[in-house]
Amino acid sequence: MSDNGLLERLRRVNAPPPPEDSVAFRVAVLAAVMAAVGAVLAEDVGGPILRMAVFIGIPAGFGWSHIAREREGFWLKLGLALGVLIVFGGFLRAVSGAAGGSFAEVQVPLAELFLWVQLLHSLDVPGRRDLLFSLVSSLVLIAVAGVLSISLSFGLYLLAWGVAALAALVLAHRSEVAELPRLGDGAAPGRAPQVGTSLRPLFAVVALVAVLGVVAFLVSPASGGARALTFPTSLPSLRPTGSNGGIVNPSLGAADPAGPDGSTGAAASFGYFGFSNRLDTGLRGRPDDTLVMRVRASAPDFWRGQSFDRWDGRRWTASDEDPQPVLGGSPFQLSVRSTGSEPFVQTFYVEREGPNLVFGALNPEELHLAESTVFTLSDGTIRTGAQILGGTVYTVVSRRVPATEQLLRQASGPGAPRPPAALAERYLQLPDVPERVRALARDVAARAPTTYDKVRALEAWMAEHTSYTLDIPPLPAGEDAVERFLFDDRRGFCEQIGTALVVMLRSLGIPARLGVGYAAGERNPFTGLYEVRASDAHAWAEVWFPGVGWQIFDPTASVPLAGDSGLAGAGAGLGAFLSTRLPDLGDLVPVLLAAAAAIALGVGGRALVRWWRRRRSRRQRPWGEAWSDELEALGSAVGRPRRESESLREYVLALRPVLPARGWSAAVATVEEDAFSGSPAPADRRAAAEQVLVDARGDR
Repeated sequence: MSDNGLLERLRRVNAPPPPEDSVAFRVAVLAAVMAAVGAVLAEDVGGPILRMAVFIGIPAGFGWSHIAREREGFWLKLGLALGVLIVFGGFLRAVSGAAGGSFAEVQVPLAELFLWVQLLHSLDVPGRRDLLFSLVSSLVLIAVAGVLSISLSFGLYLLAWGVAALAALVLAHRSEVAELPRLGDGAAPGRAPQVGTSLRPLFAVVALVAVLGVVAFLVSPASGGARALTFPTSLPSLRPTGSNGGIVNPSLGAADPAGPDGSTGAAASFGYFGFSNRLDTGLRGRPDDTLVMRVRASAPDFWRGQSFDRWDGRRWTASDEDPQPVLGGSPFQLSVRSTGSEPFVQTFYVEREGPNLVFGALNPEELHLAESTVFTLSDGTIRTGAQILGGTVYTVVSRRVPATEQLLRQASGPGAPRPPAALAERYLQLPDVPERVRALARDVAARAPTTYDKVRALEAWMAEHTSYTLDIPPLPAGEDAVERFLFDDRRGFCEQIGTALVVMLRSLGIPARLGVGYAAGERNPFTGLYEVRASDAHAWAEVWFPGVGWQIFDPTASVPLAGDSGLAGAGAGLGAFLSTRLPDLGDLVPVLLAAAAAIALGVGGRALVRWWRRRRSRRQRPWGEAWSDELEALGSAVGRPRRESESLREYVLALRPVLPARGWSAAVATVEEDAFSGSPAPADRRAAAEQVLVDARGDR
């Protein structure tokens, strides 16, 4: 190849793609891009300047690119290259302080970088290849939004993006097919060939991806277990509690123990009276279903807030101790240590203002929170010096002992060491417990050899003889709450049930305390987060085991022991989640039957139309094809069928000796003209060709 030929070939390879004239295709790509951009911005990414720039600049850039699609745009490309360098430099400055941190610290700056690059790229998308690149970059943006999202509102953006992206792919295909050369002179000018059949592979791929995506969703492991990716932290505003580590719960209104004297504020519907210095089991009423927080974790657990250790027969109180400040800022290294235990990471996304308690699984070791000081108590309670408002994000790393039934039985069997004196003094304290309460505990646990078996025996007895209900009578003045629950009412909610278990365990010499916080909540399989509502506020028993530490037991909630709970699949709980949100299938039967009938009619109607078209096409076969078929029938009748490799003219030459007739050459020419010229042969010539067949049949 000559040098000139090589240069020409390189010029053609590197030449810019032809400009894209399809406005519909460009609009579909723009819709996909804006849906992805909106999904990212909905996760609080970017400031007002970036938001205004992308919402105005990207549509304007697409419009300019269409107008200037014929231009070379050298200076524009140079300016865009400089712009990319500038925004990338800003990204490097933003993440320079996170070099020793986690990946989560660069997620937002990285999302902002993608937005700026998408904005710059929108100014130069003249051709189909450039538009398809924008479509791919919108896929990256929607994936980034999915990583940052913690709610189902992301699904609306994903749906909008999916519809727009599919439309863009279809329109891109049609635009490409329309440019192919036409076959035959008879094709209508400017009319694109039918693309229904050619689009079937595209829809098949989309359907296959959807099916495989659902299967992968159901079998993939749940997220939330990797420490390196789970340390977000945010405190939207600072509102000091002014109590030097004391508990504050503004959702209780006038009942807030830290509120000013004479306060008349009403308690919020989602406020829980157990987040206080005291818990009165004589109080009635439960919080509503308000969403208070979301939790990202690899397994369910009790999200513990605090515990109570002093019981007077009606009320629980916490021992009076000074909260110990933990200085140094995030991450806070807490005093709790558990030898041989496993790290358990939980990230909390707070939705509603609540107490200044940091919730988390037992044995918190490390806290990531954008504060300068936190306060801890000896039972593992963590309090902040500022109120925790909606929008706060923090991460707790706890140390969970991989407890199992076997481990807890071994730790508490005959010969197990007695609890330390200080621990026994604090967690075996009891007032004058009625004798029949003590006797019941002894009788139920008489045949249980270990502490673990005693706990399970008491739980089983309460499950059989008492019931959980929110409708319970008031506690009469002067009566012991546990005796009333076990022997008279025999119904109550978690405060009565948990208290009864703790009191009976203490009467058996087993250290126990009442813990309060939230149950795990419902896991949303689409976000992977546990959705914790105010009604999940809970009280349970915490029992001490030698060599293991505190373990939670609760007759009313099913949360597995740490050693028994593995990673669930990403789609775990999908059926239960949907069943509570979909209407009763009985109500849907008429709708489903009508839909099935409509689908059956549609499918049957389409099949009927296709059958009719095939039949009509057989009746209206092209004249040349009918002439050829009749000729082949004559040939077969005289023992000379047509070979597959023979053309019509060759076959006629082979038949002439056995089917003598005049006009064979003219007849073949007429058939070829009718079949390949794009217009039918004249009627007189058709009649002459048909007469040749008649003569040949008559000669025979």
